[in-house]
Amino acid sequence: MQKKYWLFLVFVILYSCGGSDTPTPPDPDPETLDDCPVTVSDRTLDVVTWNVENFPQSTLTPELVETIIETYNVDVIALQEITSTNEFNALVDRLQGWQGFATQVNNSNLMLGYLYKTSEVTVFGTPINLYQEATTENNDAFTAFRRPYLMQLTHTNGLSVSLINIHLKCCNGSEDRRRSASELIKSYIDTNLPNDEVVVLGDFNDEIVDTDNVFQNFIDDAQNFRFSTLSIAQGPSSEWSFPSFPSHIDQVLISNELFDNELSTEVIKIDNCFSNYLSRVSDHRPVLIRFNPDN
Repeated sequence: MQKKYWLFLVFVILYSCGGSDTPTPPDPDPETLDDCPVTVSDRTLDVVTWNVENFPQSTLTPELVETIIETYNVDVIALQEITSTNEFNALVDRLQGWQGFATQVNNSNLMLGYLYKTSEVTVFGTPINLYQEATTENNDAFTAFRRPYLMQLTHTNGLSVSLINIHLKCCNGSEDRRRSASELIKSYIDTNLPNDEVVVLGDFNDEIVDTDNVFQNFIDDAQNFRFSTLSIAQGPSSEWSFPSFPSHIDQVLISNELFDNELSTEVIKIDNCFSNYLSRVSDHRPVLIRFNPDN
């Protein structure tokens, strides 16, 4: 907790000396984070998906993201919308006890990434982008620079999990592209990870409660897959992950091997704690899923 106080003290000193054009920093009171608590444990695998909106939005963003990560102290974070490899690597270097990976496909400014806590998580090899071969179907589903990003890990509680980080094509008019992406992701899991403990997470850019649902292929296979975010999507908009719309488009999908391990899934309403979170960090809220160990 001491590091939070020092970080915000630096903000106050730097910006109190700035000129009239200096941007206003976020709420400098580190105790505001205590109003948005989460429960984590070294016994549970605690995984977050977080669209960090063109990271970094400003010169303040990396320090704020660092503070948020160190405060919540989860085990793994799947990130979307990394715009600077240098800034991402600098963040990893500052986070004591953490490592990370980011995609570097065609020098895109919307890269996917992972951060993980080395004291509890061991990663197997290097994460890979799925469907890297440029085909008409693959490019239409994912675009060339946002292929699903697979990382396989084991946690000290005994769970070995395959994470698939995604950021699907946004907006109205792209429903067929998201539907094609959903079919390709399911095909990959069914073919290559049929008995693995799989988590698909990220910015799905679509609701999972639509009448014409682009993720119906997963919903129809309820014996093998479940959206852990379904109850959130069905609930009040105040709990959703994309408050400015509002909508709930940041999803977590788990395979049946993890049905009995899921402990809880929640949206961290961090914008209620940082008054300038939405403008200084991201327009998306993080989504946290927690897993108990295998019995």
